[in-house]
Amino acid sequence: MKQRTVLAVLAAALLALLTTACGAQDTSGAAASLASGQQTTAGVIPGYQVTIPKLNASSQLVGLGLNPDRSIQVPPLSDPMQAGVYTKGPMPGQNGPAVVLAHINADGKPGFGADFHTLAAGDTITVTTPTGPVTYAVTRTETTPKAEFPTADVYSDTPGPELRLITCGGTLDRGAHNYLGQTIVYAKKA
Repeated sequence: MKQRTVLAVLAAALLALLTTACGAQDTSGAAASLASGQQTTAGVIPGYQVTIPKLNASSQLVGLGLNPDRSIQVPPLSDPMQAGVYTKGPMPGQNGPAVVLAHINADGKPGFGADFHTLAAGDTITVTTPTGPVTYAVTRTETTPKAEFPTADVYSDTPGPELRLITCGGTLDRGAHNYLGQTIVYAKKA
């Protein structure tokens, strides 16, 4: 696919997602209405599940696409432990970076992405796919300001299967109910 076009669309979509959907524990008010408008209505994708042994966490994956405003959908806030996979890019196990999004929290409950920041090089992540499990090894984890989102690092083509786990992170702006950064976990097929 046209990599530059895809990167530009994804950069704009992810920036919109990250500035509105990463609400804090209180999902009332404007941030909640924006975030709720970005939630996926797609169900679980049969055969796909992500497991992170170090975090003792596992989630089936729901499908995430784009909203009419071109922002990336997020998993439902009503179930903060639900992770989703962006289905308009490579799926886990395919060549390229598969992108999995999760919430850090919602309504005072921890989300699937709450401890992504603790993942370090060498930790493993397994994604069950319809053709079998794919194990990835974390290469690095970073938390960056939203305005400095590393679009090329996250979405550029890769020669083999890679995985990106993305959630909100960094400092919480309690007044705006919004995290100021995002945590990104990079992993390659082991």
